[in-house]
Amino acid sequence: VSRFIIALIIANGIAVMLESNPAIHYEYAHLFAAFEVFSVIIFTVEYLARLWAATEYPKYAGMNPILARIRWIFRPMPIVDLLAILPFYLSLVVPIDLRYLRLFRLLRLLKLSHHFDGLEVFAIVLRREAGAIAGALTIMMIITIVSACLMFTVENSAAPGHFESVSQAIWWAVVTLTTVGYGDITPITFPGKLLGIAIMILGVGTMALPAGILAARFSEELRTRRELMQGKVRDALIDGILDAAELHELESLQRDLGLSADELQRIIAVQQRLLARHHYCPHCGEALTGTD
Repeated sequence: VSRFIIALIIANGIAVMLESNPAIHYEYAHLFAAFEVFSVIIFTVEYLARLWAATEYPKYAGMNPILARIRWIFRPMPIVDLLAILPFYLSLVVPIDLRYLRLFRLLRLLKLSHHFDGLEVFAIVLRREAGAIAGALTIMMIITIVSACLMFTVENSAAPGHFESVSQAIWWAVVTLTTVGYGDITPITFPGKLLGIAIMILGVGTMALPAGILAARFSEELRTRRELMQGKVRDALIDGILDAAELHELESLQRDLGLSADELQRIIAVQQRLLARHHYCPHCGEALTGTD
């Protein structure tokens, strides 16, 4: 079922791109319409199924079923799921511009986060590092505005039609700091070129800050989850036997941590090989060498 939903989501993204071509849209309009109806039916059933099963979430344990489902509805991803199908039903009673309808249909691509654990981990990292990322973005904004003001001051009178305002200079600053370099606006004075060189060099390190923060935190989060999984597997194997109840608990934890089933099996295999060579203290997990 999961693979079918993933394939359907990707197919919807492809359909939106193809449908934007007028020639293809008019020739295959009936097929696009049929596919849209089919997709909305499937996504509606999926949404209702998730809504019904919301009471099974551990965080809603013991809560009134109606209240649990209401709280689930207002979570970020359920809102995205609803926005991905709601415009279709609204378009049946209210005329909606096709461009906006197509934009909401693209939200269906975000539904992939239900089926790829890595995306969920990335979302967690974003939330935890929101402060650091906000700080990095603030620094980038300040550098952009200062660069634009300096370039406007230097080039305004020398390059008419290019640096006519600070807002136009901001466009140049963003393009330069990100090292994109469209070339539609360029400084022509010597001081302006020197300033441009300094801004380019500054941009190489500054614009990489958010990416560096996310990459480091993402790697750390995965390592922490693997270490937690390894500890739980080691505890389960203390007696040398992994029974069905322990395996079920480990599999549940593996899903909660966003790790793959193959990774769990690798961790179990590694810990079993270590256990074959050493005995471990049941309290601290340290190897007890020389123990019979």
